Amino acid sequence: MTSVRPLGITVAAVAFLLSCVAAQAQPSSFGTFRGAFEHACRNYATLDRNGDGIMEIESLRAVTTARGVGRGAVLVAVEERLWSRDGSAADLQPALRRFVSDIARDGFHIGLAVTRLHASARHQDGETVLALRQWVQAVYRQVPDLKSLVLVGNFPAPFLVRQYYWRRTDGLTLLAGTAAARTWDAVSHVRSIAEVIAMPGDIVLADLDGNWDQAYRRLPEQVAGLLAAFPDDPKGEVTEFHQRTAERYEDFFMVQDGYWEEYPGPGAKRRFVFPGERNAECAVADLRRVNVLAQPEIAVGRINALHAAIEPNPDIRGVRGEGLLDAEGRPQAVEFAGPDAVPSPTILWRTSSTLERRLLQEYFDRNHAYRHATASPAWLPASITTEWGSSVPDMQSGVPGWRNASAPLLDIRNPKTTIADFAAWMARPALARAMKAHAGSTGFGFEPPADYAAYGSAVGPGFWWWTKQGARLVPDPRPLGGWVNYGLLRSLYENRKLSGAPAFYLHTGCEGMQPAHFEREPYNSGLYGQWQIAEALLMLGDGLALVGRGKVFYDEPREFWKCMGEGGTFGDAWRRYFDVESADAELAADGIGRKRAYFWSVIGDCTLSLPASLRSPRS
Repeated sequence: MTSVRPLGITVAAVAFLLSCVAAQAQPSSFGTFRGAFEHACRNYATLDRNGDGIMEIESLRAVTTARGVGRGAVLVAVEERLWSRDGSAADLQPALRRFVSDIARDGFHIGLAVTRLHASARHQDGETVLALRQWVQAVYRQVPDLKSLVLVGNFPAPFLVRQYYWRRTDGLTLLAGTAAARTWDAVSHVRSIAEVIAMPGDIVLADLDGNWDQAYRRLPEQVAGLLAAFPDDPKGEVTEFHQRTAERYEDFFMVQDGYWEEYPGPGAKRRFVFPGERNAECAVADLRRVNVLAQPEIAVGRINALHAAIEPNPDIRGVRGEGLLDAEGRPQAVEFAGPDAVPSPTILWRTSSTLERRLLQEYFDRNHAYRHATASPAWLPASITTEWGSSVPDMQSGVPGWRNASAPLLDIRNPKTTIADFAAWMARPALARAMKAHAGSTGFGFEPPADYAAYGSAVGPGFWWWTKQGARLVPDPRPLGGWVNYGLLRSLYENRKLSGAPAFYLHTGCEGMQPAHFEREPYNSGLYGQWQIAEALLMLGDGLALVGRGKVFYDEPREFWKCMGEGGTFGDAWRRYFDVESADAELAADGIGRKRAYFWSVIGDCTLSLPASLRSPRS
């Protein structure tokens, strides 16, 4: 017999759960929180969690705490290089201390720590995530009303892979391209192949009692897969028609719901038996859910400007000595000796620590102004979509203050929505912005503009994206068609064509949260996260927080705006989706999609709420 071994639930995980349940009998005082926070920072000042001689946490120290009133607790971890003062760029310490005060003013106990994590060519992001998770768990054991973790800077993210034993009845081809190929237009068959389901998969950091440490795989691994057709067996077990597959992954968390047992059958046939999903990543309490999936105890928000903070490479020069920017700092065309001399897109940009700090300073200024605002005509819902429905009705249903809101120019729904419509929409003030379009890690798409001249006026002078045209690099939006990418957002930002109103984003585009090159590059690589579209929206598009999906799928988080309308934080609304999904008996039968909540994550400040004037009176 051959089988794929399921992961187990450890005694330690059960003990952790029981200790947290016991602690929940008493609310956390500020003294309890401060003691737990400072003790955890001392205990995890350095950490080599797997004893391999490499410190996942190279340094961690408590910097400041502040008292809240009754809403739980928040941890903030700041990358050490951003906390350090840099004489040539913005000093972020005042903004970060103000951020701490603002969160405490909103009712949360808060502790800010400064950390330096492992960063090298070694691909072990998940190991470092687990080390950071241990620090959070240490606080949570004593402070069970811990609500959020906010990461400021460039932190590693968990990469999730899932395998599911998927029974299907559509067409199938086995051994395609070989003499033994066999095709059916429709046949009972099984597909059990590991696939990417989330990057970032912050359920790993947020689920503090789950078994994610057992799910982690650092080294490259060929995950065995199976395609098997059962044209003659109604039970779908015995067949001679099958194909082995293997998918290569490294530095990942494996959600193994697709293991099978295999036995010899009559003649050349094999018998494949699926014993059922074990949900091995889930805590004991989560196994009792109607639809079993891991539940987040806290929310996680990432405030990272690194990938948006890029400047045109000043070393690139044309035949006349011209650079990518003119004397006034605007994009210009550059001519080279010939087509082969034109630089590749990957070297056109350089990371700028000065711009990174400026974007973060602007973000925290925007965050502070929003928290202290009393009223604004810009507090409206907005949605832009192509063939999918508008999000405005859901926003109006969930948020009392939007029940009678009417702003037709903010609700664009048309199969022929253009990129010019998007640029105009971004120029109109709104508080909540939902976007539905085909997407990838570096952009999302609408129809091209009908009039490029008018579109150019809406975007402003100088387009911050260069494309190769013969022996020249030309800043021109036309080759992009309707594709919204970093270049468009940077152009709107630089030319001050945005509304200036702070916004919450719901981005339903497939893979919109994924960082480029994550499957082969560690988080500190220069290739990782190039031109990441969600981070560009947050940092360049007046963002406060953004929730999006890291996989190709078709869902959006249920009851998100309802939770916000009840007074929940942006992170609470993300967590609500897991709660709703886990109570759905119908979804429990949809094996391939029943853990789709894992696909979603948050960037920005997950502790923010809607203004009190928009929320339910009881909140």
